[in-house]
Amino acid sequence: MMAGTATETRSLAALTLPGSPYSARMARFYIRATLTYHSLQGYAEAAETVASELVSNAVIHAAAPTVSLELTWLEGFRALAIVVTDPCPLPPVKRNPGKATEHGRGLHIVEALSARWGWRPQDPGKAVYAILTGEA
Repeated sequence: MMAGTATETRSLAALTLPGSPYSARMARFYIRATLTYHSLQGYAEAAETVASELVSNAVIHAAAPTVSLELTWLEGFRALAIVVTDPCPLPPVKRNPGKATEHGRGLHIVEALSARWGWRPQDPGKAVYAILTGEA
């Protein structure tokens, strides 16, 4: 494989978080530290927000006892992949909340900050991913 090709990836971090209301905060901390260590801090703000939303969704909607978080650098695209896995096989649901509704905007935020997002089934459960391509 040639250096800098679109398929070259580098794992930056992989961790398992408890299914707790504090998991999103922990994810934000680890993401900022990881991206700073790898000199990718320009992605930190968007990555923290996206991961926080995905982790919160897994904890709340999937009732996951644990949640896995992975950060991967896609060298050829100069993009960051964020993947959150949980044991629930049901797909994420992008809601259309009313203006006065406090909840239900998480995947809209993920979509706005990501070049692409989606999900795939896995055994057990699912993986929800977001790709960030631009530095803030």
